[in-house]
Amino acid sequence: MSFLSSFPVFPVYGSVITTYLAGVALALFGLWFYFWPYGEWTLPFRNVQGPESSSFLWGVLAQVIKEEPMKPHARWLEAYGPTIRYRVFFGKHRLLSIDPTAISYMLSHPDLFPKPERTRHEMAKILGEGVLIAEGDDHRRQRKLLNPSFSASAIRGMVPIFYDKAYELRDKLQAIIDGDSNVLPSPTPAREGDEEVKGGKKIDVMQFLGQATLDVIGVAGFDYDFKALSEPKNELAEAYRQMFTSGQSITPMAIFQAFVPGMDKIPTERVRTVSRSKAITERIGRKLLRDKKDAVRKAHADGLEKGDDIGKDLLSILVRANMASDLKPDQRLTDDEVLAQITTFMLAGNETSSTALTWILYLLSQNPQVQKKIREECASVADERPSIESLQALPYMDAVVRESLRVCPPAPGTIRQTTADCIVPLSIPIKGRDGSTITSVHLPKGMQVFLPIMLVNTSTVIWGPDAAEFKPERHLAPLEGVRDVPGTWGNLLTFLGGARNCIGYRFALAEIKAILFVLIRNFEFEELNSKPVVERKASIVMRPRIVGEEAAGLQMPLMVKVLST
Repeated sequence: MSFLSSFPVFPVYGSVITTYLAGVALALFGLWFYFWPYGEWTLPFRNVQGPESSSFLWGVLAQVIKEEPMKPHARWLEAYGPTIRYRVFFGKHRLLSIDPTAISYMLSHPDLFPKPERTRHEMAKILGEGVLIAEGDDHRRQRKLLNPSFSASAIRGMVPIFYDKAYELRDKLQAIIDGDSNVLPSPTPAREGDEEVKGGKKIDVMQFLGQATLDVIGVAGFDYDFKALSEPKNELAEAYRQMFTSGQSITPMAIFQAFVPGMDKIPTERVRTVSRSKAITERIGRKLLRDKKDAVRKAHADGLEKGDDIGKDLLSILVRANMASDLKPDQRLTDDEVLAQITTFMLAGNETSSTALTWILYLLSQNPQVQKKIREECASVADERPSIESLQALPYMDAVVRESLRVCPPAPGTIRQTTADCIVPLSIPIKGRDGSTITSVHLPKGMQVFLPIMLVNTSTVIWGPDAAEFKPERHLAPLEGVRDVPGTWGNLLTFLGGARNCIGYRFALAEIKAILFVLIRNFEFEELNSKPVVERKASIVMRPRIVGEEAAGLQMPLMVKVLST
């Protein structure tokens, strides 16, 4: 006992703790020195201006998280010029540019500017290794096999589906307004002044547009009717909803899990939700795929040729192309890759389209004269189900869609990361920190670049002094005094550009126009009398939320009135 009582426990423990704390402090100091002073001294483009960081851990991310999408970036561009740099997590540098030449260079060199590995890793947990995630040869192989699914003839065959669901949506909204439905029209009750009016009701249009586009992509995507408009619950629809919405909240833990290796193993509620939902989507997706392949084998025992028809949905066309007898084995997609396309269809064909339509209706509610003009144009069409060619021939509808996708692109931005040292040219010179003129930026390997889609679309440098205004008329004549944007459609970056442009943009435009055509001929969309403040929230896509009603979640309440006949 005397021996044990004389043993120097606390001094030893104290020494160990002191040594440990000293090691931690030294490690933290090393990290700080590496990312801040050393990182600054060795940065090839350190002469580029940008905002100061107030946090070693977060850089400027605190501002990015707290404010609406792109607002901090817009301030920085206004203060420092069209190409800037700033610090993010752990003080790492990131370049941001709205310079059209710089963006063109990045988009035309996709292998040099792929998505960051951590970003791809996080997205793959939800989407799998589909065309949206794959890079290099894998992406080219997948895209080649997907191209037939998004051809003009394929989309033309899907237009009847767009109209079927658009008219089903019309009937559902009509029933809600008439009081013939027990569906809750909005997550929040009508405020004073927003009470029901004759032939109208406060409706969260985002909710019902989401149901319609979900039904569309289910049938058009893989011949599966979610019946979201007609039935309250569907196992697959609910799984996708939970999986996609789990990424809507940008929290410190979500950022840690996205940027710090190993942190994604922590079983947070978000991680568990994604895991549960993905198990359901994979189980049902594999059955859909088995059924398609079995049908092919049964109908074409001697081999399927590329021109043979087994269905008009995106998955059927893909399976047909993937099982063609003259396709080399190393060019075929695996079952996992085909399954990943289903989830990619769900995101790109549902989330983005419903979000785009939500913002279009909002902008029309804010601009009643524009709404009146597009309604008159649509009402002049005799056919209740005009062909895609007829829809495309409506100039004012096209202008409204273009302008809406310009000022409110569903995806506000995207990130890339260099795979090798490169020099990015600038067509708009910037002023360096030392006062010199900079005409190109040297990016080292591993440097992240942020492409701010929304800010490119609304930049006064590109579009002129009225860039922030919603003016569909600007698209009714050849654009004058506007810089060329290296996008794939409409002089916009909404669908990106180059080899990694949105493969389904024609599908999206046809769907948006068909649904808008039906809605605008049957309803009037007005701002509520209480004039709620709409703010933008972004993660996967940019969606609306009402200030003061944050607990109700994302929503877009409008006064929806039935047009008198």
